[in-house]
Amino acid sequence: MDIAKIRLLAPFMVEARTVAQVAEVTGYSHNALGYWVKRFVRLGILEEVGKDRPARYQAAAQEFLIDPSRVMPLDDMLEALYRPAWNRLLQGYTREHRRVSEDWYVLLKSTPGGLVTRQEVAAWQIDEPQAPSPALPLNDWGVIQLSREKARELTTRLSALMAEYFEEGAETPQDDLYVFHLGLTRDVPHE
Repeated sequence: MDIAKIRLLAPFMVEARTVAQVAEVTGYSHNALGYWVKRFVRLGILEEVGKDRPARYQAAAQEFLIDPSRVMPLDDMLEALYRPAWNRLLQGYTREHRRVSEDWYVLLKSTPGGLVTRQEVAAWQIDEPQAPSPALPLNDWGVIQLSREKARELTTRLSALMAEYFEEGAETPQDDLYVFHLGLTRDVPHE
């Protein structure tokens, strides 16, 4: 199975859904997703649930072990797994920035301590420097020096925070959807 298609299974693993419902969530066209659903049914990964129309499908099991190493190297596998989420995150950033302004600059500045920072600046902020900063989505990056023990501690704390909000869920059905990402990995030295 093409590893990029794995994400199509996730909605069906949560609950029985129609092709149209999953197409809306994944951004796949109804026809393209219909093809994959039929293929997953033939492979025994999905099964039709009930007799309702339109048909609803659910994963045949709670877990599947897939071995993509037979068809691709690790870096390609990770790219295929995570690229759709990165693209969705970037599309969200772009949409939110466009709500504020179509024109943006990047302000680079250094602190007396030698830290170089970058910040997005809307074109209108140049003419109105005293105006309040616009509300933008969180997108903080940094390189930090930590012991491996501290890095594990930070990972545990961030994961717990993320889990807390996932478990809490929406307050109302009208709440917006947010793409939520946390990451921490050892840095690759520049050569």
